[in-house]
Amino acid sequence: MTPSRITPLHRDLAARTEEILAREPEEPSPEQVEREKRIVHECRYLMRLLASRRRSAGEMRERLYDREVPADLAHEVMSRIARADLIDDAAFARDWVEQRRRLRGLADEALRRELEAKDVEAATIDAALRGDAEDLDEAELQEEARCRELARARIARESRRTDTEDRQQRSRMARRLEGYLRRRGYDGALIRRVVSSELLAATGR
Repeated sequence: MTPSRITPLHRDLAARTEEILAREPEEPSPEQVEREKRIVHECRYLMRLLASRRRSAGEMRERLYDREVPADLAHEVMSRIARADLIDDAAFARDWVEQRRRLRGLADEALRRELEAKDVEAATIDAALRGDAEDLDEAELQEEARCRELARARIARESRRTDTEDRQQRSRMARRLEGYLRRRGYDGALIRRVVSSELLAATGR
């Protein structure tokens, strides 16, 4: 990896590798040696995952489960990762929300379902979704603004291939727009309000 591509996360992982993999000097039995080898192996596996992006604690536990790591070993692996401060569900949730809003235009409800599927706690999800909003009203206004931004971009694209003077074509465009916003998790009442007002603003009808 070139120096320009070394991120703070990579440096942190490198600095903490020895700490994670260290074990107390002792005269281990063959069983203990094999157990320690497996723990080290799984720690390295999780660190490779973390090198690409943040992961929730639940996501990492699920990966260990999928690899059929015994429960007691998985617990020790997660404990070592936690002791090295490499588990941060709050930071993971913030990153997830920011990226999925930017790349997919997802609404808060869709983001909540995704984070719940990754075993992120409800309070952590709430904080990530709220972001810099001071209260619920401001958060709802921000959600509506994101919905309108998506709608305007979609209307601009659809208008290039739709005769907005034709009532039937305009109705079909409205239905496609509603479906597009619904698939991104926006509330039905919000969708209807946004589609109606944005189509009126764009087409005068």
